[in-house]
Amino acid sequence: MAEQKDNALLLRAIAYSDSSLILHLLTSQHGRISLMARGARRIKSPFRAGLMPLYQLNIRWREPRTGSMGTLLEVQRLQSLLPDQLMLAGQELLAKASSLFPDGVGQGYDELFQAFNLLAGRPESSGTAAAIWSMIEASGWVGDFEHCWHCSENIDMAIPMFWLQAHLLCSTCSNQQGITLSSGCRKSIAAHMFQTNTRLQQAHIHIWNTMIHDAFKTHQMKT
Repeated sequence: MAEQKDNALLLRAIAYSDSSLILHLLTSQHGRISLMARGARRIKSPFRAGLMPLYQLNIRWREPRTGSMGTLLEVQRLQSLLPDQLMLAGQELLAKASSLFPDGVGQGYDELFQAFNLLAGRPESSGTAAAIWSMIEASGWVGDFEHCWHCSENIDMAIPMFWLQAHLLCSTCSNQQGITLSSGCRKSIAAHMFQTNTRLQQAHIHIWNTMIHDAFKTHQMKT
């Protein structure tokens, strides 16, 4: 059984038996993996200090003979990904990432790492939306703010668009139905993804969060 080593982000840890944990992780080079951390719940376990969410980890594990779950051999806790005041928002990112990057998907590590950076560099009220949006965009669930997602026509940023059935549409494709995204809303949200000094109005944040909720709801209905 080969041993592997990689940087990782811990999505969740599930209690198994009286002393062990099942770990779900996104790794830099190996995609999403599941590992058994034997004895990790014991007080004197060498894993206890290292297995922390919202930290970058370096792990070493043994691949399984059969099945898909390997065995954790060593973990080192590296840098913290968020300041203390953003830990709750960080937990929300982990939950979203777990849904966006399921088993068998090779991506996720870089996308989640970037999401943490977006959250850390912006106010929590809008940074959480920016971070989640970056992940669902990378997953292919949503498009950009410059094109109609139905007809692909480029829509000038001075023109409003419409959010309908989890799609950003031009006035023709939407028949002007759904939630109106004014030019100011489109511009500010698009700019907020790339510029830390762009501040969003609360109304724009509310619309953005509605769009994110609709994207997850629509995707879950399809699957």
